[in-house]
Amino acid sequence: MNLYKWEMKQMLKSKVFWFIGGAFSLFMWLFHVVEIIKGVPSGYEFFLSLCNDFTSLSMFFICIFAGLHVTGALEERKLQAAIMAGNSRAKVLWTKFASFMSAVAIFFATSVGIPAVIGFAKFGTVCEDGSFIRNVLVRTPLFLIAVIASCSICFVISMFCKKPGIAIIINMIAMLTLNLGSQYLAMKDWGIYVLQLIPHGQEMLVLVDVSNKNIVLSLVVCAVSTAAVLALSHSRFGKEELK
Repeated sequence: MNLYKWEMKQMLKSKVFWFIGGAFSLFMWLFHVVEIIKGVPSGYEFFLSLCNDFTSLSMFFICIFAGLHVTGALEERKLQAAIMAGNSRAKVLWTKFASFMSAVAIFFATSVGIPAVIGFAKFGTVCEDGSFIRNVLVRTPLFLIAVIASCSICFVISMFCKKPGIAIIINMIAMLTLNLGSQYLAMKDWGIYVLQLIPHGQEMLVLVDVSNKNIVLSLVVCAVSTAAVLALSHSRFGKEELK
């Protein structure tokens, strides 16, 4: 826990964290300020629109953040120093991933959570296709988990790169490819069966399906994907020279 506190303290002091967080919030407000002023059909539709735009922005901003937050730490030998201070490689890696997840959650809370609360307060909490609890209170953490799982590919790519700039470029290519692939699958009758089994697909599906079956499936898919990311990252980090 002390290592996590130290990691979070360092992250909250970094200009990268505040720049990315500020950029997320700025663009989300620019995209939706007209809707807030002029009005929308319902707070629920506004919430879904916010989630969709967060997904689009994450393809760009999370790629940058991961490259600087992860590859940058390796380049500056901060992770190596943490190991030499007496921490295990696994603990250092898990802590770094925990801080990455925490950052994504904070970005989501500030750029989606705050505007959504304003939207619900101004336009109502009625959900035409079900209860507010299931459609918003259950969907929100499920969507966030799917976002973190899909963005975690940027974490493992950044672990394998030597320079932050290279990591950012590869992250963007990977995220764009996965997004375009998911959009293609969504247009096919059989594509739903593939989308159900990948985090990028679940990131799309949880916005339209919060049935008990898909909730369980989404959690399983995200858990397996995250475990795979950690395993691949550990295989790379386990070979990192400490000198």
